[in-house]
Amino acid sequence: MSVVENAAAADDVQFDQLPEFDLECMYDDWDEPTEVTIFSTADGDSLYTAWLTANRDYAVSLADVR
Repeated sequence: MSVVENAAAADDVQFDQLPEFDLECMYDDWDEPTEVTIFSTADGDSLYTAWLTANRDYAVSLADVR
């Protein structure tokens, strides 16, 4: 299923019904970061298995996401 087909199928979903996530982030270097790691600090989540790291060279600004 393409992104367009998926979006069309989800037209009846209200944004206030979508899940919320409490996330934190850390940088590899505070002065000149090259990577950011996003993770959950919820009691039920394990930091050993629930994180996402993005390299700055491959990241896209949220302003450019459509």
